[in-house]
Amino acid sequence: MLLSFQIKNCRSILDLTIPMAYGEKKAPNGYKQMELQPFLEEDMTRTVPCLAIYGANASGKSNIIKAFSSLSGIIRNRYNPKTVSPNKLHPLNDITSFTLEFIREGRKFLYMLEVNRNEIVAEKLVNDDNVLFSIVNKNTRFAELATEVYPSSKLDTIFLVECLDQERQFRTPFITVVGKNYAGLHASTTIAYSYIANNLEVYPDNIFPFSLGLAKLAKTNGEGGMRKAFEEIVTILRKLDIDITRMEFKQDELNKELKDFPGSNYEVSISNNIMTATEINSYHKDVLGNEVEFNFKEESSGTQRVACLLGIVLAALRMGNVLVIDELGNSLHPFLFAEIVRMFKDKRYNTSDAQLIFTTHNTDVMEQDMMRISEIGIVSRTLKRGTTFRRVSDFEGVRNVTNFRKQYLDGNFSGIPHPYI
Repeated sequence: MLLSFQIKNCRSILDLTIPMAYGEKKAPNGYKQMELQPFLEEDMTRTVPCLAIYGANASGKSNIIKAFSSLSGIIRNRYNPKTVSPNKLHPLNDITSFTLEFIREGRKFLYMLEVNRNEIVAEKLVNDDNVLFSIVNKNTRFAELATEVYPSSKLDTIFLVECLDQERQFRTPFITVVGKNYAGLHASTTIAYSYIANNLEVYPDNIFPFSLGLAKLAKTNGEGGMRKAFEEIVTILRKLDIDITRMEFKQDELNKELKDFPGSNYEVSISNNIMTATEINSYHKDVLGNEVEFNFKEESSGTQRVACLLGIVLAALRMGNVLVIDELGNSLHPFLFAEIVRMFKDKRYNTSDAQLIFTTHNTDVMEQDMMRISEIGIVSRTLKRGTTFRRVSDFEGVRNVTNFRKQYLDGNFSGIPHPYI
């Protein structure tokens, strides 16, 4: 479970923390019998299953999502200075930092990464108040990780050889090297790396190909997973009252150049140097009751989007992932949008403590029977403070029985534009 994410000096953000802790003083009466769970709980720690981020245009909502993406990208690969942008309106500071707090397998972690315009300048992993390793300006501390087989001197060599590039720049995080290449070195380090690399799933560009969601869900189903995953998506799609009688798909590996492939009716993806084409067809009834075939790309953008999202969402729910999405409600009817969010709060679907963080301008999910006051965050921005963040639970006198949707639209929480043309 994600506990918090602190961002410093990244785009419009100077110093901002996204808290995921349950922000109400006590649990609601009868919460164990509630269909929509008010919080997730592990080792006496309570976190929210959802966090909706609201704010005016250009307030910095998307920059929060991009910060998540920057950190996960660095951990999965290496640090590319082009992927991190310090705040240009405060040019004296060139250090950008990310601090992630989370619980995984009953262990509490804090991971911190600091970068400048050239390389990583600091990295630290803490497990239950024990510093497993820390690196500051290439000065290392590996005492907690050291063993007879891997003493500190050998860990120093690993750092110098595998974390520094040919120009001696610190570009590959130490947690990535250990997590990928030395998984047996220390259990906590491996768990922390796996969580950030595999369970933190970020979509800053708002693109969801059907084949991507299908492949992610298929991986959770074991053998024969692709067909089962497709059936799961179609089953829920029909429950959402979308007028499709059935769907079919086929996939083929291609042995030709992409430019030679007529891809207008296909989704083409490349993974492990294998090019795969996915064709998806949907079927509707005409006025005479006959079945008519459509290529899925002929469906409305909203139908395509919700179908693509379902695979990603179902996989995240099953794996206990933190799913971070910019503008989740794009092209979705408010009712479909609400159902996607509801799945993370519904005990029937969210059995693995998955969490959803998303930005939106759709206020329908602010209704008190859906989102609680600790699940709604408001973003504002000023020149002096940059992008700031407060949850509705931080404001005095706001309770779940009040209409905080109306209060937000009335400007009581700020985070709304005041246009005048």
